[in-house]
Amino acid sequence: MIQVKVAASRGTRMDKAPDLWSHVLPEPGRSLKTKSIMAGRRILIVDDEEGFRDGVADLLQMEGYTVSVARDAFEAVRVLPVFRPEVILLDLRMPNLDGEGFLRGMTGLPASRGVPVVLISAKEDLAQIASRTGAAGYLSKPFEAPQLLSLLEKVLPEPRTRRR
Repeated sequence: MIQVKVAASRGTRMDKAPDLWSHVLPEPGRSLKTKSIMAGRRILIVDDEEGFRDGVADLLQMEGYTVSVARDAFEAVRVLPVFRPEVILLDLRMPNLDGEGFLRGMTGLPASRGVPVVLISAKEDLAQIASRTGAAGYLSKPFEAPQLLSLLEKVLPEPRTRRR
């Protein structure tokens, strides 16, 4: 089974440590889903752990998603109006402004209106935080790639209602 796990080596890029991410990505030429179903769907990943963020981005790109990444909440605010994501994958533990602070602040941003947010964290009380903040879903780190892909299918708006 393919798994997405938090890399212990903070700041490691996939191209410099391919063995570290061999458990994340499917075998060459193999995809977990039919790409035509999710082709071009826009996902914003907000996480300060570069190795994790890049690994998830690579997985989603291999599945046909269009992905943008932000290393913190402030960068995410700058990316939102330009990228116009259909789903935001949000880490809760980040420096400067944590995920909950970002969620409170994004309610006033027109570019984030109606965009479902999936919380991704190792926090023990993740389910309660997701419920309290109105998140569309949550995944506890570490999680398996099929869990992420299944959750994205559930929270993505129907293609005919996509925002442009």
